[in-house]
This record gives sequence, structure tokens and C-alpha cells, in this order.
Amino acid sequence: MGCDTSNCGACTVDLDGASVKSCSVLAVQADGSEVTTVEGLTSNGEWTGLQRAFHERHALQCGYCTPGMLMAARDLLRDNPHPTSDEVRHALEGNLCRCTGYQNIVRAVLDASEQEVRT
Repeated sequence: MGCDTSNCGACTVDLDGASVKSCSVLAVQADGSEVTTVEGLTSNGEWTGLQRAFHERHALQCGYCTPGMLMAARDLLRDNPHPTSDEVRHALEGNLCRCTGYQNIVRAVLDASEQEVRT
């Protein structure tokens, strides 16, 4: 068990196809499950369209929230390939960023969706 507060969302991972905050999941609960972390998003060292959009839109500053934002956004785009701005904000509401003010993060997710990039 990590912080057990699940307040910031920085530890968001994909557990059997669902976005979860790993701080609130016991290791035994993940036993036998498929877990994908932000490091698992790249393929052969190539960024996904979502990662490129984050870079191009300057959707990060300190980087602390970036893994959780990417994983939550990936989950959103998998379920809803063309979300509205409000839907992006709702999907990311459990992830805190203290640097960017969210505008660039939302724009990056929308850019990725406009490119029909499903990561």
C-alpha cells in the first residue's frame, strides 16, 4: 500500500484494462493481473501520439503528474476516442497538477483525439 489517499493520481496505472491509482491497490490484488505503467506506453522507444501531444502542447512542467495524466488520458481515449473538453476535464479530475493550470493538458488530450490516435 502506498500513500493510501489517492489524492494526486500520479501513480495511475492500467490494471487489466482499467485506470486505477496504484497507491490504493494491494500487491496481492494485482496478482495475476496485467499491469501497464507509463513506461509501457512506448513501443520500440517511440512515443505514442498522446505522449507527442503532451510534448508539443507543453502539457507538463515539473513532470510529477505526467505519468498519471497520461495513463488517465489513455484510458479516456480508449473508451471515448473523441471526447469534449468537459469530458477530458472530468476524466482527469482525480489527477492533480500544480504547475500547468490544466489548459495545456486538456489541449494535448484533445489534440491526440483529433489525430484519431488511440494509445
